[in-house]
Amino acid sequence: MKRTLIVVGIIAVLGAVVWVSLASSGERGQVVEVEKVQRRDVIARVKASGTINPKVKVEIQSKVIGEIVALPVREGDAVRAGQVVLQIEPQLYQAARDQAKAAYDQTVVALERARAELAHAELEFSRVEALYQQGVVSKEMRDRAALARDTAAIAVRAQEKTIRQAQSAYQRALDDLERTTIRSPIDGTVTALNVEKGETAVMGTMNFAGSVLMVIGDLSEMVAEVDVAESEVVSLAVGQVATVTADALPGVEMPGTVLEIAASGAKQIDVVRFKVKVALKEWDPRVKPGMSAKAEIVTERAENVLSVPQQAVQTRWLDAAGKEVTRREGDASQSEVNAVYLRESGKAQRRKVSTGVHDEIWVEIKEGLVGGEEVITGPYRVLRSLKDGDPVRLERKKKTKEGSGAD
Repeated sequence: MKRTLIVVGIIAVLGAVVWVSLASSGERGQVVEVEKVQRRDVIARVKASGTINPKVKVEIQSKVIGEIVALPVREGDAVRAGQVVLQIEPQLYQAARDQAKAAYDQTVVALERARAELAHAELEFSRVEALYQQGVVSKEMRDRAALARDTAAIAVRAQEKTIRQAQSAYQRALDDLERTTIRSPIDGTVTALNVEKGETAVMGTMNFAGSVLMVIGDLSEMVAEVDVAESEVVSLAVGQVATVTADALPGVEMPGTVLEIAASGAKQIDVVRFKVKVALKEWDPRVKPGMSAKAEIVTERAENVLSVPQQAVQTRWLDAAGKEVTRREGDASQSEVNAVYLRESGKAQRRKVSTGVHDEIWVEIKEGLVGGEEVITGPYRVLRSLKDGDPVRLERKKKTKEGSGAD
């Protein structure tokens, strides 16, 4: 029995030694993914969505109220500047014009009468003044004549103001009558027609969308009007190259340039966005005003530069000795650096880097790498806690019928 226990003990010890040996001979560390540092083009872009519209478009609104009695254009028609595009019933405004003209004529007659009365009063005053100087009439009679003269002069000035008022009212009536005939202000195409003959045109207001009778646009020049978030608009500049695609025409790319950047933004769902206009150099003839569109604006370009995937660049805090530490607010001895981790001899080696242009996937490395290194790119849960010197390993590939291998 004693001999049996000794044999069992020896076997257990040998098993433990073998297990430790096998464990120590295997790979240690966290499984990571790597990417070789290579040269490539890195292009920074701002993406935004909006609509395609004519560069010049005019919303036609009425300045008078009335029934639409003539509508000689339809949506899609080409029009010339000055061409009649809509006629409002003019009879009411013709009557107002005639009434204003009559009132103006009356004020003209009244002014002539007032001037005649002033001339008579001045003549009477001159006669009384001469008699007063001769001592024929009293001072009271002279004063009455002077008062009559001054009163007549005041009446003339008052009537001159009245005639100006009547003249303004007459001119306003003429303008209103003229406004019953609406003409195109530009050469272009009727891109939207919101009324029909027989409907009532209402006076245009900024707050009443229904007051827009039609829209005329110059289709010889088209722009994409897109909304850009405030965090991205700071990188835009007039003249930057862009590519525009219409949602209705997938795969059709239209070149353009940034034409205009709004000076002020508008809040949209807790985000301030700025209107940016991209002028299209060429566009598909199937593109129509109002189509939804997306624009990609190139803000920076770095060609044939060293680059790594964006997730490979991590922010770390180092103490005065260069050791990675947890950030402490107010600790001036700590410094923030951008770093990547290289896989060297089974360990993660931190390398401080300086970055440049970045796009959605890649980021330019200006300093810190020479190319060809294996930089750790993931997984993210490993990267966020990875430290200099940590053991790492690549995931071993599974065996296949053709053979097996490991990175």
